[in-house]
Amino acid sequence: MKIIIKDLKISTIIGILEKERENPQEILINATFEADEFIDYALTCELICDQFNKNKFMLLEDAILFFQNFFKSKFTTLNSIYFEILKLEILKNAIVGVGDFKKFD
Repeated sequence: MKIIIKDLKISTIIGILEKERENPQEILINATFEADEFIDYALTCELICDQFNKNKFMLLEDAILFFQNFFKSKFTTLNSIYFEILKLEILKNAIVGVGDFKKFD
């Protein structure tokens, strides 16, 4: 079964630029989970928000790796995850970010 989270908006500290470390910015999270067990999407959204605010990631790539490992430990039957982080405020004419797909054995 696939669980989809689309356009989860979070205000958080993320990035390496000085202004990004001082002021929260709006990001969007898109994620798809495929697992053999039930995944509560409301709880999953809450966990994502909590972890972003606890960790204050520097690099988007580090955040994605963290969430891939974090959710595999939470949902042991997780088969794959796609996780995307989009920054809404960095460029005036574009939304930019990073996404990655990981399949678990």
